[in-house]
Amino acid sequence: MSIEQMVQEGRIYPFKATRAEITKVMDLARRDLAEAEKIKGISLDWTYSIAYNAVLQACRALMFRDLYT
Repeated sequence: MSIEQMVQEGRIYPFKATRAEITKVMDLARRDLAEAEKIKGISLDWTYSIAYNAVLQACRALMFRDLYT
């Protein structure tokens, strides 16, 4: 199924990010990196999980930047 078909069917919708939304997502990424740093000596598994989420949020911000109006 193409993106266009999904839009037509109402499964997804076009999105225009605002600067505030991009900033919010980057703030989440920074917060997660700080938390991962705090616990890196306590729980390696959780450190990786939190760091992974930080990368995910940063990637979302990058995608949002490409949609920024």
